Amino acid sequence: MSKRKQPNLSQFGFTKQTKRSDDSAPATTSLPVIPPPPLKVAASDSTSTEDSETLAPETTTATCSGPGDHATPFNWTTKQWSEWRIRNTWLYSKNQKLGCTVCMEAKSLLLAERATGVHLSEEWMNGEVSSESQNNLRKKIYKHRDRLAHKRVVEISEMKEKDVLPNKVLEVNANLMQETATSFRSAYMVAKEKMAYRKLPAVMSLQKLNGANVGNVHKSDHACAEIIGHIASEMRAKFVSKIKELGSRISITIDESTVHGLAYMIIYVRCDMTGTGEVDNVFLDIVELSEGTDAESMYKSLRKSLRQAGLDDEFLGKNLICIATDGAAVLTGRVGGLVTKLKQDFPKVQSIHCLAHRLELAVKDSLKEVAGCNQFEFFISKLYALYNQSSKKARLLQEAATGLNMQILKIGQIFTIRWVASSFRTVKAVWNDYPALAHQFRTAMEDTSRCDTKSTGFLADLACMKDVLRELQNLSLKLQRKQTSLVDASCDIQQTIDVLTAMKASGGKSTQKAEQHISTGLFKDVELSESRPKINRLQFNQSIINSLKKRLPEPDLVQMLKPLDKCFWPQQHSARILYGETEVRALAKTLGEPAREAVEEFRDFKLQNRAPGKTLVKLQTASLTYLPSSAECERGFSAVNSTDSKYRNKLREQSLSSLLFVDLNGPPLEQFDPLPFVSSWIKAGHRNGLLSKQ
Repeated sequence: MSKRKQPNLSQFGFTKQTKRSDDSAPATTSLPVIPPPPLKVAASDSTSTEDSETLAPETTTATCSGPGDHATPFNWTTKQWSEWRIRNTWLYSKNQKLGCTVCMEAKSLLLAERATGVHLSEEWMNGEVSSESQNNLRKKIYKHRDRLAHKRVVEISEMKEKDVLPNKVLEVNANLMQETATSFRSAYMVAKEKMAYRKLPAVMSLQKLNGANVGNVHKSDHACAEIIGHIASEMRAKFVSKIKELGSRISITIDESTVHGLAYMIIYVRCDMTGTGEVDNVFLDIVELSEGTDAESMYKSLRKSLRQAGLDDEFLGKNLICIATDGAAVLTGRVGGLVTKLKQDFPKVQSIHCLAHRLELAVKDSLKEVAGCNQFEFFISKLYALYNQSSKKARLLQEAATGLNMQILKIGQIFTIRWVASSFRTVKAVWNDYPALAHQFRTAMEDTSRCDTKSTGFLADLACMKDVLRELQNLSLKLQRKQTSLVDASCDIQQTIDVLTAMKASGGKSTQKAEQHISTGLFKDVELSESRPKINRLQFNQSIINSLKKRLPEPDLVQMLKPLDKCFWPQQHSARILYGETEVRALAKTLGEPAREAVEEFRDFKLQNRAPGKTLVKLQTASLTYLPSSAECERGFSAVNSTDSKYRNKLREQSLSSLLFVDLNGPPLEQFDPLPFVSSWIKAGHRNGLLSKQ
């Protein structure tokens, strides 16, 4: 992990002084150090650096930094004032009077030295130094520059800018920092392993028994919470600082769920954190929706969380390009949904309804449309209830499988609120466990409905479902991958539609195998009975295809992004000449980039095979930043359930957010370097191992 940058202490008002060549000379107020120039200079004379102070008066205002109004002092020209400001950066002008910036900033500073004559001048602090004579004003500047009090203030300001005092403390306490680092590393392990805070004392005791010098502080559960919170805060600040420094465009994805009876909203950010064009999904925060789960309350919580993280409105207005949600009405409602409110503040934001959730809706549409699917679903649900609600039945099934020398797969629910991949695993389990199920049903004939498993119709329906759900499972998993881009997702959807279309004629692998076994009347050594399938395979396949096209159409945004990928370029050179320029121009305007420059770089890229230019690289990175799904939030809530488990006390919102940030975003324990965090911890005024020696 790279070390955190030292804080820039210029925020305290101190600025580094630029020394003149004569500043190292002994203190003096004699005028020959810089000879006073004559009041007038002949037009033919060449002007040196010193003589430039007496040029004819100019009407323009000097441009200089400082707290004043930047007006030139009385009877001084603009060029004179600029020259003096270069030599003495602490000078400032206000109402044609002079002042000292470092003395003004140190107004409340109590100097350690109280020797005779060591005090700050009120008129220099308040900017009230003036004189009608230029010579007298120069004398006052020299006199103030060489005063002991002024020199002490300049030294202190330079020490603060260089962070001398905190760094000296860290050098002296290097060994003690190692003790504190042991506590930090132990607390980090507690967060990564999802352990309770109260486990830290036991871990520290183990460290001590193993010979580590752990000191006498940072061993309690409260210390563990504070350390993890500090690490998370530093990591989050560094992450936000990095993306703002790079000017990376970001997408956010949010979701709402209930954890232990409380409503939470989880927030993820997708962006390029390295400047190399590679994007990643980063957990940002989890917020308790204490004011309600309506759109207005959720939007306020979202904006508050983004502001607290350092993502201000100015940055979001330029760099926020997309928000992905699961499509809930409270989020995507056209009138008062959260996305609508976000677009009112940031009009450039694109809204994406999670493609993985839309796939689930497409499957639901087909199940309602095709007759026989509900009967198949009902039968599988009965199998699930039979073997999950009765330990005796589960044991008998296991015994039947053991007698057949096979390993059974667990039968789950089908077509529930879980992903379609779960439904495929259930159908696959029934397919694999078929001999054991048939054997047990044969020995337990009190329920005659179980004989359906031995019918040819059930086998055909099972094979049809298995083939279709296998393809839908593959698509669902691709849509949920972290690396999947919006264009990749569109291609995966079209590929699945093409495969299902081809399967209509000959059927899939399982269907072909089932037809062979039906013709012989035997499947996995189980004799089959004649019956008609309840599901029309051709109708079911076509219904799935139609639902996918309806629920997952290719959006206009994908059309704008496709030309950036070489895979979609025409093969013929003549067709490639103007290909994609309209889309690239539209995308550049959407992102606020120069459209003409983007088109020219795109031409060089596609026609001359040149490396993408700066603007085109930004478009390519943005194309990867658009989120195709909100599946990352689902994984985040799974981590929440593991972290905020019933085995630990209820976590506060801030503690839960810190734990998740460290767990989900932090490096592995063996790669974690605690020293930068210990340094910032000590500089922030927290206790360290030094107290253990007192």
